[in-house]
Amino acid sequence: MFSTTLRLDDDLGRFLREAADAQALSVNGWLAELVRREQVTAARRKLAADWAAYGQDTEAQDVTYAFVAQAEVAAEPKRRSYRARKAK
Repeated sequence: MFSTTLRLDDDLGRFLREAADAQALSVNGWLAELVRREQVTAARRKLAADWAAYGQDTEAQDVTYAFVAQAEVAAEPKRRSYRARKAK
């Protein structure tokens, strides 16, 4: 498992704690969720760029690697609202 130390100014640290509390998560859990969302977003951007390049290229390109990413995006569970999570 990856571990790191993060140094933030007081205002940013306070924001981080409040944001995590608002979603009933630990700071670690909130940051991990944030990084996971960014990972998905980056994969979507790469897929979009690759498909755009594929459309402009006259030679066929191998895009079979993208099928797994497309299936993951299509299978993403719908996120529950904050109120629904808090009601538990």
